Amino acid sequence: MARGIAGVRAGTYNGGIMRTKITGDDFPDGVLVETTLRCPADCVICPNKKIAARRGDIEWGLFCRVVDECRDGGVSEFHPFINGEPLSWPRLADGLNYLARVLPDTAVHIYTSGHGLDEDMTVKLLGSSVREVHFSIDGFSKKVYEAHRRGLSHERVMANVAAFLRAVRRQGAAISTRAVMTLTEDNRHEADAFRDYWRERVDVVEVLPCDGRGGEGRAPAGDEGRCLPCFQVVSHAYVLSDGSVVGCCKDSVGYSAFGNVATETLGEIWNSPEYRRFREEVSRGAAGGFEVCRRCLSDRL
Repeated sequence: MARGIAGVRAGTYNGGIMRTKITGDDFPDGVLVETTLRCPADCVICPNKKIAARRGDIEWGLFCRVVDECRDGGVSEFHPFINGEPLSWPRLADGLNYLARVLPDTAVHIYTSGHGLDEDMTVKLLGSSVREVHFSIDGFSKKVYEAHRRGLSHERVMANVAAFLRAVRRQGAAISTRAVMTLTEDNRHEADAFRDYWRERVDVVEVLPCDGRGGEGRAPAGDEGRCLPCFQVVSHAYVLSDGSVVGCCKDSVGYSAFGNVATETLGEIWNSPEYRRFREEVSRGAAGGFEVCRRCLSDRL
């Protein structure tokens, strides 16, 4: 089981930015798509409720277009999530079926609070090509959890997750499970209890520092969060619900939009001079010329 801060990939770590080698690949290795902005929670670390400039759900045709292109690009990971709760997307079942048909060898990752993970949703996930489920659970006790995940019930989430884990074991499904806690000043005292509880129940436990969500979250970045590396910027592409392709999962506003899959292919956008320069600058630790990076790492640049 993972302990402490996890998620750092290989590369040189310096000054709060990961220096990572650009491989020259003409298509991202992983793709994240913001399928929906719907979410029953109002979490203190998340900018979701502040996003009003784009539609709540991605258009079905845009989703299919991105998935189709991922097949040709040989994508190894697909994440139907950036901001919002994936289980709240009305077309999730259709989306999972389409992913299974078009990208049968691609690992699909689901990120969820567990609030909507009822028996029907469990059946849908177990019958899909989902290979990893991340549970975002930012506390151990009911009081601390519900103060961070506002609008959700601790009892409901814990019962749903427990039932899902039993179903995974009973079916022998090839699904990895992960419990994730994001640290704030108000929950870090529960980190050890969180680890001890979940390490016997899931495959991976992560306790991560709050990164401030590019300056858009209500909970500020902690000292550890300001030093998190930008390890996925050079290998993953991020498609928002309106089709905009941004350079970072923390860019909920679209400061780093390099194009839109409604009018261009993802490959064209990924290989554009602007996007390539962004990845190259970030990979060598010189991201100060980009607004989204200044907002995220202003005290480190």
